[in-house]
Amino acid sequence: MEIWSELSTMNLNNSQNDAILNCISAMLSNSSSSLSLIWGPPGTGKTKTITVLLWLMRKLKHGTLTCAPTNLAVKQVASCFLRLSKENPLDTSCLGDVLLFGNKHRMCVEDDLKEIYLHDRVRKLLVCFAPLTGWRHCLSSMYDFLENGYSQYLRYSEEQKEENKPSFLHYTRKKLDVIYPELRRCFKQLLFHVPKSCILEVNYNNIISLLELLEDFNTLQRKTTRVEIKEVFLYKDVPRKSSMGILPKTVITIGKTRIKCLELLKMLLSCLKLPITSSKRTIREFCMESASIIFCTVSSSSKVTSNKKLELLVVDEAAQLKECETLIPLRLPALKHAILIGDECQLPATVVSKVCKDALFGRSLFARLSSLGHEKYLLNMQYRMHPSISIFPNSSFYGGQLLDAPSVMQKEHQKKYLPGSMFGTYSFFNIEDSWEDVDELGHSRKNVVEVTIIQEILQNLRRGMCSVIMPCSKTMKKVTVGVICPYSAQVLAIQEKLRKIKFGPLSVKISSVDGFQGGEEDIIILSTVRSNSDGVVGFVSDRQHIAFGFWEIPQPYPGVVLSGQI
Repeated sequence: MEIWSELSTMNLNNSQNDAILNCISAMLSNSSSSLSLIWGPPGTGKTKTITVLLWLMRKLKHGTLTCAPTNLAVKQVASCFLRLSKENPLDTSCLGDVLLFGNKHRMCVEDDLKEIYLHDRVRKLLVCFAPLTGWRHCLSSMYDFLENGYSQYLRYSEEQKEENKPSFLHYTRKKLDVIYPELRRCFKQLLFHVPKSCILEVNYNNIISLLELLEDFNTLQRKTTRVEIKEVFLYKDVPRKSSMGILPKTVITIGKTRIKCLELLKMLLSCLKLPITSSKRTIREFCMESASIIFCTVSSSSKVTSNKKLELLVVDEAAQLKECETLIPLRLPALKHAILIGDECQLPATVVSKVCKDALFGRSLFARLSSLGHEKYLLNMQYRMHPSISIFPNSSFYGGQLLDAPSVMQKEHQKKYLPGSMFGTYSFFNIEDSWEDVDELGHSRKNVVEVTIIQEILQNLRRGMCSVIMPCSKTMKKVTVGVICPYSAQVLAIQEKLRKIKFGPLSVKISSVDGFQGGEEDIIILSTVRSNSDGVVGFVSDRQHIAFGFWEIPQPYPGVVLSGQI
């Protein structure tokens, strides 16, 4: 397969193409093992890069396990992959080799993701694999009906009273109305939820042909007469005498269709090897073992034990994981290659113990390899922030290596909702007369003056937004505002202050810096909280927290408001 020709249709930038090509090249040229790093600052198209990489791995038939630290991150990658697969289908009718699994209460899978979610797949295959209602029962019932339909009717008629005896025409139509929909429904589910590799190509093609022929048979038999339908079920390929004399063309056509169906049914009953079970556990194991593209959290990857197809590991948000956590999926026996994608400039794994922090327990494998000089491929074009915002984190944390995409330089990235020169793309509020308090437990801090200022900013934004969008409020979606701060006590104080206030066209989300990781809002308000004469600012001085705060502003209404004391 020409990988470059496939990539050229994906609308990626040069750095994304280079990262994908280098990772695939390392895999294909190294027979033993390879480990690649992709450095993806926020807003640089990291998820799209991963998605295209996985899509190519599926085309190349390389089994891949994709992990991330959180359910949200896993669902985001899986959702993008599913969307790309449907836009560029390898086979639109089969996703059985793609699997998403995790805790059903925490993962909260909705919409299209249910098509690949393990819990939903097991529930659907339970019917298809059941001994009394499943695939083999459907094939046997249809074969018996098409082969012995007339003799079945005669036995049935003997058991009925004379006045209740149906005609053979009525009997066949009623019987087919039960058997055919069950078979069709069962095999549609199997073709979608079972990997092609488990069905085999010849069986797969025979199933498709059988469904088409049965559809033809079902349609044609409804146009037959009472005399003709009997001849259809007595029809053989060899010439024979008929009560009708020369058989009508319709009878011959339907009769031949019936014989072809019988041949395919017999072949499938003999050759198709699929589970016959009512055990959810057995079906779950079958799905886990047969999938070649699997999505799950890093911690859940411990359950992927028996799949021998998974030779590549892809870890998203790898810089957020402790080194020991990354080892969970790396211990899978069939793995030969790994690709870690992340950004050590962003928030690391949470470590509470100071002793553990000092011992670098929270350091990621991505950060360790990066510090040792391991080559990493930088995604160097950001699509999220207005250039006047990106210039600071770019120069301070990324050495000026990032480029601004043409889309972020357009006029909509300069949109203003409040009058005045200070309300541009970003604003600073220096609150000199504020003070910080410690919460009741003495563990966290808050600043009530900043809380009040944030309330005023939001109310001013609401008024400004109402004056702009009220004429077309029915068609415009809400502008999202993220209020983030480094202390949980400040989060609670802001939530309490704003609890009863309605912001109309604004959708306000309040969170800690750590809790907001991975989120994107139109406008960000960052409350720094700390205010004291000693200039002590705690972990507000942490470069990774500051870098993160600047990167959570997407298009099309980018804006940053920082409140604190200079």
